[in-house]
Amino acid sequence: MDFLVLRKSIVTLIFFGLCTFIFLIGQLTTPENLRFLAVAFDEFPQNWFTLITHGFLHIEWYHYSINMLLLLFIGMWVEQLLGKIRYILLVSISILAGGITLILFQTGGIGFSVAGIAILFYYHLAFPWKKEILFNLPNFILPLFIVVISLLALAFDWMSSVGHIPHLIGALTGILFLFVYKNKHTNLEFSE
Repeated sequence: MDFLVLRKSIVTLIFFGLCTFIFLIGQLTTPENLRFLAVAFDEFPQNWFTLITHGFLHIEWYHYSINMLLLLFIGMWVEQLLGKIRYILLVSISILAGGITLILFQTGGIGFSVAGIAILFYYHLAFPWKKEILFNLPNFILPLFIVVISLLALAFDWMSSVGHIPHLIGALTGILFLFVYKNKHTNLEFSE
């Protein structure tokens, strides 16, 4: 992790702080105290705010950890590429799209995953041939793998507690943002 870049990534740190604060409240009290932040089809549209708040809510350690690792390790670079306002838009629109998807499919959900996937897709497809993943594979392999696994999971009803459709919506959001902003983002200097 490049701590100099992370220190400049104020929005990433604010998202991390917000997710961590909410997660710790749930851990120190009871997760039921945070239920009002989660998207639930049967409580919509009264709890319209959950279309955004669900994206900052985590109950399990593994879910929180995976999403925060994505946010800290990749989000800081996407924030530098897009700038603060566009980065806030990427995260907000992906969380909102994920929440709308949950409502349309008459289900519920929580977590930063949809935004984490949008961030991952934006970065890895912005630098598709850079070799930063396991086994020195090009970056585009990870997004491709995520799409294939998500589609197979949907087709064969694997891991039904995972929001595969919101993840795919996050991927689509990241790709759309890349299509719109690729020529407008800041160039990054990578240390090899």
